[in-house]
Amino acid sequence: MTREQVKEQFPDATDEQITAILNINGTDLTAAKKHNVDPKELKRLQERDAAYQKLLDADLTDAEKIQKALKEADDTKAEYAKKTNRLDVEKILISAGLNEEDYAGLIDGIVSEDAEKSKAMATTLSNMLNKQKEATEQKVKEELMDKTKTPGGTGGSGSGGGDEKTDAEIFAETMVKESASDAKGAEDIIGAYK
Repeated sequence: MTREQVKEQFPDATDEQITAILNINGTDLTAAKKHNVDPKELKRLQERDAAYQKLLDADLTDAEKIQKALKEADDTKAEYAKKTNRLDVEKILISAGLNEEDYAGLIDGIVSEDAEKSKAMATTLSNMLNKQKEATEQKVKEELMDKTKTPGGTGGSGSGGGDEKTDAEIFAETMVKESASDAKGAEDIIGAYK
């Protein structure tokens, strides 16, 4: 970056500020070049590392070589056991109605090398979530039922002890009153002709 480029970006900058910016930029570039590894150099270092490991392995006794191979096998076995257990736990959680977003933060704490322990923890978690879900659904149903009027009744629980009338009852009473007044008016008219 040149002084002119900095002036274009920061037209109000003083000479001291521009110098400071250029110094910071130069320091950053130097640090980046220092930590940037050439791919050829990286490959050469990796080959040297492999050769060094072979030399170390050559110095091992047969018993040490066997121990090293057993340790690597145990590590691989543990890794695959965890992966298998993770799949089993995911299966249990998915069957409980969860998706990956729901259990992503929990699954690492549930999965272990012990398959039975992992499955038991997943099953317990899914049972707990299902019980909470059922309790919530039941509570919502009860609230809805309490607010719903029964046909021909007054309350949601069928108590029948309230003074509230349904829309149908109010309409029926209005029609009866209108019919009664019409019938009385008809009798008055007929009575006048008798």
